[in-house]
Amino acid sequence: MTTPTRQPPRFVPTLTEVVIPPLPTPGTALGQVEAEALAAEIWQQIQPLLMHRLQQETEQWLRATLAQHLHEMTARVQSDMASLVRQAAMDALDAQNRPKPTAAPDNS
Repeated sequence: MTTPTRQPPRFVPTLTEVVIPPLPTPGTALGQVEAEALAAEIWQQIQPLLMHRLQQETEQWLRATLAQHLHEMTARVQSDMASLVRQAAMDALDAQNRPKPTAAPDNS
């Protein structure tokens, strides 16, 4: 039994897109352990530097904040003191210009 030979089609479709197989993911148990170990090692190396930098930044922020609050507080205290001195001076002038009460003679 011979099968008659078939004529190939005149136009054959071709693959025009390159398919790249996906890379293996590091989700495997061994890859996960290696990633965790690497992350821990990197953290140990950079932690002192980060902590030092954080301390410097915190101290700088604290100094700036305290200086600003001190400046604002100084201005308020000076203003309050000026008001108190003005009020004391006006009270003193009023007391000086006010006639002194005379004691009524005691008719007993």
